[in-house]
Order: sequence, then structure tokens, then C-alpha cells
Amino acid sequence: MSTSTPEPPPLAVRGGSALLPDGTTIDADVRCAGRTIDAIESQAAPAEVEIDATGALVLPGLIDLHGDGFERTLMPRAGVQLGVAPALEETRSQLLAAGITTAFVSVTDGWEPGLRSRSTLRALVTELADPAGRQAAPRLHLHVRHERCNTAHFDELVGWVRDGSIDMLSYNDHTPGGIADIGELSDLQVKRSGVSREELDDCREAAVARRADGAEQERQLAEAASAAGIATASHDASSDDDLARDLALGVDIAEFPLSVELAGRYRAAGIAILLGAPNLVRGRSHLGNLSVRDAWDAGVADLICSDYHYQSLLHAPFALAERGTALVDAWHAVSRGPAEAVGLHDRGRIEPGALADLIVVEPPAAGRPARVRAVVVDGRLVAHTP
Repeated sequence: MSTSTPEPPPLAVRGGSALLPDGTTIDADVRCAGRTIDAIESQAAPAEVEIDATGALVLPGLIDLHGDGFERTLMPRAGVQLGVAPALEETRSQLLAAGITTAFVSVTDGWEPGLRSRSTLRALVTELADPAGRQAAPRLHLHVRHERCNTAHFDELVGWVRDGSIDMLSYNDHTPGGIADIGELSDLQVKRSGVSREELDDCREAAVARRADGAEQERQLAEAASAAGIATASHDASSDDDLARDLALGVDIAEFPLSVELAGRYRAAGIAILLGAPNLVRGRSHLGNLSVRDAWDAGVADLICSDYHYQSLLHAPFALAERGTALVDAWHAVSRGPAEAVGLHDRGRIEPGALADLIVVEPPAAGRPARVRAVVVDGRLVAHTP
């Protein structure tokens, strides 16, 4: 016999400054009833669960479309791989500490063995098959970064798209001649693969030989994703040929395009631009690629993700605000904007009827970074550090 999750008790966030969709920040209580926001008022009625937000901001929860920090919990040292279940539990703790209430765990479906192999993806699909696990705080969605040159077990991949196991799909090609050619194999790649450099080089050569087959599979994947209604993305686009391919595939989001000019052409074509928070916070790309600050200043950045460091997503909007961006616009890039880009229209804003995903944040001050004081997901208090 199935059982439903009981409704959360009435909850009130009191004494904070709430950021509203129109850009105003008001001193008000935010009351939640069940899974949604019920009212925003000067003094809400008493609630069973009370959160003191005095001196802090009350903000919509962060929504992360691309976060592969999960890899560091699954493989804390190169070549040392732990289990998927404990890695996910550790990841949840990191996400909540960063104020992320909806997370797309980004896992590579690659041609290499080891960490970025189909076997790792398969284990994650199995672990997230339990709906209760997906709905635990924070909510976890599966973002598969499919490598074009990985053509093995294609029916399995399409099946996951069709049955809802995959929530977002991006097209990648990290091989010589691909859209994100990273050159010679690094020591890190070799160690995380679990095979010798010679064996991994042979794997890569065999993968490159399958590129044409992989491109045909991408077209079939695009059709399946469209039919399933899941968002798709491209990765590290560098040319107009990439844009033409992505338009043919019906891509929704361009992740990390390599120039301001190309990002502008993607936006003009109706494709949203997703860039990385660590790049923004640091002021530059660790790979020497496009600076997020330059892209933002040029008006060609739409969405910000954690990329490889969850905590940076919390700091990113404050970094934008320090440079003159209105907080509501900066927060849109890390909350409501990402949600709407993938069809999650019930969250990312503080207003009656919206999903009660809220974070209480002490803003940066006197050299101290922003800090999450409390996290509410689905109207439940799930993390609290007074």
C-alpha cells in the first residue's frame, strides 16, 4: 500500500528582508502553508515552525542547472572512487550549505572508463530511480553530459530519456577535433579512468573514429528529448558551425560559449546562455576561456550555474551586485531564470502560490562572505544554522 508524504506544518520566516519579483526588498514575514508560500505580510500569524531572519535576506532558493562538484564526492582522490549513495548524501549537505534547493547533478556519459563512464551514469540512474530520493531536500535532477563519440549502449540512453530518468541532456565532445578539444591527455584524466595512458589513448582514438555515428545518434537523441519535453544544451561552442548544429538539434541552452560575439549570436537565435559561477567569482576562467564578467557586461549572459564548485553559486549574485547589477536581476540568473529555462515554472520567486523554497542569507559584509542561515524546501525547514 502506498503512502503519501504528510503536508509540512505551517511555517513563518520572520524579521528578514524579502526580495520580491518586482525588485523591491521589504521587511516582512513570509508565511508558508503546505508546500507553497501563503502570504507576505508585516506580521504573519503564529506558525508551528518559526525561523528568525533578523538582519538577513529572505531569498528564493538557488537553482543549479549544471553542477559536477558531485564528481569530487564520488572520487575524492584521482583513481579512488566511492559509492554513489554516500556520495549523493555528501552532495546534498554541500548543496544545502550553498542554498541550492533544486540541483541538476551533472554526470558525464563518456567514452572513457572510470569516473566518467556509462557504468557510473548507470549507477546514478539506479540510485535516483526512487521518487522519494529525488524529492528529498534538496531536490535532485539528473543532467547527462553526453559525449558525442560515446556510441555504445545507445538504446539504453534513449530509454532513459523516454522514461524520465534524465531531466536535462547536453551535447559534449572532448576529443581531438571536437567542440571542446582539451589537447593531450592529462595525468588527472588517466588516473580517474583507472587504466594506463596507452590504454586511454587507444580509447580516445577509437572514440574519434565513431564521431560520425555519434552525430547521427545526437539527432535521434534530440528527437527523443523533444518528445519527452526535457531541456537540452550544448557545451563549449566555439564557432558558427556549432551554432548551426545546435539550431538543427533544437538546443535550449548554450553552456560556456567561448566568445562574447558567439554568445550574442546564440542569444539572438533564442538560445539562453549559461555560464559558471566560479569564473564570475574569481574574475576569470580557469581554462582561459570567456570571462563571465565580460559576458555579463556585454549583455550576453542569462543564467549562472555552480559548474564545479557549489558554494560559488551563492557568492555569484553578490559579486554581480557589487559591480552594480540590481540584486533582483543578479538573483534571477541563479534562481527563477534557470527554473524557467527548464520548464520549472513553480519556483524561483517569493510570492503567494509559488513553491516554498526559501533561503535565509546573511549578506556579505566587512570582508565576510555571504552565509546561509536557514533553508526551506517544499515548505519544510531542512537546514538551520542560527
